[in-house]
Amino acid sequence: MHDWTLLTISFTWETGEVQINFSCRKSQVKSLLAEGVINIHIPRLREWGPSVSVNTVVGPLILSNEMYELKIEMQSGDLITIVATKFVFPNLD
Repeated sequence: MHDWTLLTISFTWETGEVQINFSCRKSQVKSLLAEGVINIHIPRLREWGPSVSVNTVVGPLILSNEMYELKIEMQSGDLITIVATKFVFPNLD
């Protein structure tokens, strides 16, 4: 997911679902879905400068009680963190 462009983050409060849309190679839009979200942190401090691209993705790592944590580091230096029961990743090809 390195260099994918972050387009939107949508959080449906009632269902606890987060959908993150990215533009990737060949201008395709791909979506990552998080289900059973209990925590989401989306800073936009841009400490490394303005950027809309993903640097690295870590996880999902198991926490406890069947909860998982996913971290998306942006090339701006911001770290988006989501804690959820399930993550559904897009096809990466």
